[in-house]
Amino acid sequence: MAAVNQIWSEAVRTLERDQPFALATVINVRGSTPREIGAKMIIREGGQVGTIGGGCGEAEVFRKARLLLSEGAGARLAEVDLTGDFDQQEIGTCGGIMDVFIDLWDPSDLPLARKLAHSAEHNRPAALLTVVDSGVQLEVPVGAKMVIDPMGSEVGAQLTGLDDSALKQLGDRTSDAVAGLLEVNAGGGLTSVTHIESNGLPRLFVDPIAGAQRLIIVGAGHIAQPLCELGAMLGFHVTVIDDRASFANRERFPHADLIMAKPFTAAIETLQLDRHCFLISVTRGHAFDEEVVRAALRQPGCFIGMIGSRRRSRAMLARLAEDGIDPARLDEIHAPLGLDIGAETPEEIAISIIAEIVRERRTGIRDNFTLGTKVGRLRRKS
Repeated sequence: MAAVNQIWSEAVRTLERDQPFALATVINVRGSTPREIGAKMIIREGGQVGTIGGGCGEAEVFRKARLLLSEGAGARLAEVDLTGDFDQQEIGTCGGIMDVFIDLWDPSDLPLARKLAHSAEHNRPAALLTVVDSGVQLEVPVGAKMVIDPMGSEVGAQLTGLDDSALKQLGDRTSDAVAGLLEVNAGGGLTSVTHIESNGLPRLFVDPIAGAQRLIIVGAGHIAQPLCELGAMLGFHVTVIDDRASFANRERFPHADLIMAKPFTAAIETLQLDRHCFLISVTRGHAFDEEVVRAALRQPGCFIGMIGSRRRSRAMLARLAEDGIDPARLDEIHAPLGLDIGAETPEEIAISIIAEIVRERRTGIRDNFTLGTKVGRLRRKS
């Protein structure tokens, strides 16, 4: 299964072979569904890449996409209804509805695909903006698309009728990696919508590169290896840092996007940390962990996590407080990191860590001191 941003490199490879494909993207959900807004898959001759949840619903989208490919033009909406019995009083787990937009891509779209793949590969914010409903006023066909590049000031340049606040909203959503279905009102502004039924107003779907989210693993020991693999699987841009080249290398971390064999503080200072970064300290010693946390705190906004025992985590936070670190920043540190799943092995601990990161990324919910002392004892074996 391809991570969501690997879709774009696969799109480039497909179009470079002069092979068209249909891109199916979840643009709206109602109730509980197996995939989120922005989930996508490529349908082409020979099969598919990616998934929107599997099962009969995905099979129906696949069938409609193959029809679109055979027709050679156009775009269409498909409703994936997972509710089962329409008489039920409420929608249960995986019993919701997904609205899926199916759009045909051909070799003329290769420049767009390359821009998106380049942004995903280099951890740059970008988004695909697609017209999913022209309404009665937009002189742009359904399926028209462009790439939003806020760093290159390419925001809405090909769309007429959007006011300045709408263009800023598109840029902000791209930078913050917030996907959404938006409606263009009569004044050129944008409003988020959750209903798919057309009311005559144009609809746009903004689909950011989620890979702008970075997982930075500091320490290249036994926990870092499965953590790197899990991060790559979930679509993070993964950086691994260690001051030992014998540990921080491509042989040990084939799934990492960037490997830095240099002192911890020096490496962190070269990174531009922001709210899209998840920095995790899994070094070989408590003194190194504290060094990493202090270096990360000098830059604003990123998620900072550290494994270890509750006692040592409290002691470190107390030292940081005594040194005048803002208590609000200290309260944001996840230490010890990892959901309490009774983890024992490095692989299980990596799962507990990535689970807390996913929970934070999806919901913002957090709690401190959840993993306990087993991690503190196990970690020092690296």
